[in-house]
Amino acid sequence: MNFNQLKYSLLFIFNFKLIFGLPVSFFGQNQVTFLHLGDSHLQPNNLSGMTRYLLQKEIGNAGRGLIFPYVLAKTNGPKDFFFTSDIIWKSAWITQHTDQTIGLTGISIQSTTTKGNMSWSTGKDTLRYPASTGTLVFEIKDCQQCTVRVNSSQKQYTNQDKLIDTMVFSIDQPTSKLSFDGATFTLLDLIELSDQNGLVYHSTGVAGATFKNYNDNPQFKKSLALLDPDYVIVSLGTNESVKKWNSVAFDMEVNKFIDQVKSSSPSSKLIIVLPNENYLKVNGNYVYNSRLDSVRTVLLSIANKRNLLYYDQQEAMGGKGCMLEWKKQGLVNEDHIHFLKKGYQRQGRLLFEYLTKMIH
Repeated sequence: MNFNQLKYSLLFIFNFKLIFGLPVSFFGQNQVTFLHLGDSHLQPNNLSGMTRYLLQKEIGNAGRGLIFPYVLAKTNGPKDFFFTSDIIWKSAWITQHTDQTIGLTGISIQSTTTKGNMSWSTGKDTLRYPASTGTLVFEIKDCQQCTVRVNSSQKQYTNQDKLIDTMVFSIDQPTSKLSFDGATFTLLDLIELSDQNGLVYHSTGVAGATFKNYNDNPQFKKSLALLDPDYVIVSLGTNESVKKWNSVAFDMEVNKFIDQVKSSSPSSKLIIVLPNENYLKVNGNYVYNSRLDSVRTVLLSIANKRNLLYYDQQEAMGGKGCMLEWKKQGLVNEDHIHFLKKGYQRQGRLLFEYLTKMIH
């Protein structure tokens, strides 16, 4: 799909769904929903957080969207929400072999006891997100008589060996509280939304993630179907470029990923992000990673063949050589693959400009 098609597609969504107030989302009445999936570039929320902030400032703030207790999984994550718990949790990642169930977030945490409490609050930095309702996706195991509570909502279960369920709950206090008793509890996904018109920008990233990692997660399709976003932005390919390269296998995994999205959320429009260049350290020197060119070629070919939207992040950054130029400007990490916070925030602004340019 070319830029003009994107322009009219976005115009349709924003004009008809927002201006005329048509219902568009499972979780909200007059909301446009984006889901941005990726790897370590997205996990801290610096890139996607900037895009979210700017889009919601322009379109309207319909809530924070997908959140997760990264701190309880003992890994880095966004700074605009904060979680605490009175128990120890065991984490699992889509990038590692595990028998633990994992949701759309790509990371899950499982209790090490059959009773525990958790609390969280959003808007802990300069950002503020309205929230009136939440949705919890979770799993209980080895339950004879067990209970799960979030704020004023509660569910009770009897004789469940293993069950995945959802709970919708109200948010009327700055801090939300979750408790469970009588089962092993696994938190898969957690969403906070408001009843206000506007835009929701869900984002999640998993360090080291590839297309195959998302494809191999059996819960991915089910969780995506529940969210049913208007747009799915996919920022993957960097990790494939720094591993053993197989273009045929990569092509297969990308197409499989697209098929899963289209199957579970048929109305979602995909935006494929063509990743920017990176450099690998060889004999003490940083050398241009030519495999990234192959990644970009395969992604662009698939996007064109399947009539998908795409965003060329490298061109937005200035084209070939942009990584070294951004490094001179103090925006790139020493590994020449990742960015510093201000570098990711600039990338977030560039993505925002790409989307709004198409709207206007």
